[in-house]
Amino acid sequence: MNTQNLQIDLLDEQKIQSNVRLFAENVYAGDQEQAAEHFDADLNGLSNTFVAKLGNEFAGFITIRWEPHNEDFRQNNIPFIQHLEVKPEFQGRGIASQLMDAAETLIKTKATHAGTCVGIFGDYGPAQRLYARRGYIPDGRGLCQWHRPVQNGETVAIDHDLILWLIKEL
Repeated sequence: MNTQNLQIDLLDEQKIQSNVRLFAENVYAGDQEQAAEHFDADLNGLSNTFVAKLGNEFAGFITIRWEPHNEDFRQNNIPFIQHLEVKPEFQGRGIASQLMDAAETLIKTKATHAGTCVGIFGDYGPAQRLYARRGYIPDGRGLCQWHRPVQNGETVAIDHDLILWLIKEL
C-alpha cells in the first residue's frame, strides 16, 4: 500500500497538452484524437481533470463535469464526478480515495453537493463500496437506464447503462 510517491495534479491548459499522449497510451488504447477530445471540456472551463502518478507512472485520473448532462444535477448545481479510474495494477492502494478527496475539495469551492453514478453489476463492486464509504447516497430515482428511471415490471439488459445516480452533501 505504499503511495508515498503519489502525486495528484490538477491539469491546467499547459499540463493538458503534455498529458494527451499519456491519456492516449493509458486510457484510450492509443487513440490520440479521443484522448484530446477528453480534454475539450477542460479547455472550455466545463470540466476539470486530476491525474494521479505513482513515481513517474500514470496511476489514474478523475474528471469533474461542472455542467452535467443529468438535468437534476445541472438544475441543482451538483457537479458530476464523471470519470474515476485507477489502473488495475495500482488498485487497492487508496489512490481512488485520494483522487476523490482532490475532486471534492475543488467541488466545495463552487457547490454544496457532488454527484456521480455507478453501475450495478459486480464489475462496479469496488466503486459501489468506495462511494458508500464516502457518504454518497442514491438520489431517490431508483435504478436508471442512463437518465431514465426503470419502471416497475420493466425488463432491461444488465449492462453499463444500468446505473444508480448518487449524491453527497459536502
